[in-house]
Amino acid sequence: MLKPYNQMTPAERTAARIAQNRAITDKIADSKAQRPPVVSSAGFTRATPDEQAKRSGVIRKVPAK
Repeated sequence: MLKPYNQMTPAERTAARIAQNRAITDKIADSKAQRPPVVSSAGFTRATPDEQAKRSGVIRKVPAK
């Protein structure tokens, strides 16, 4: 059973805070373990507008003036 914070001794407050921090750390570690690893974008090169048009066809063709 937990006491209200204002009724805890300093040692109990410290112990409660340490336990709370451990629970937070464990929760973060569990969520990181479930995520897939991040792929590096070091090899990424920006595509030219023509290359983008070949890939998707979403780019609108505007006639040249």
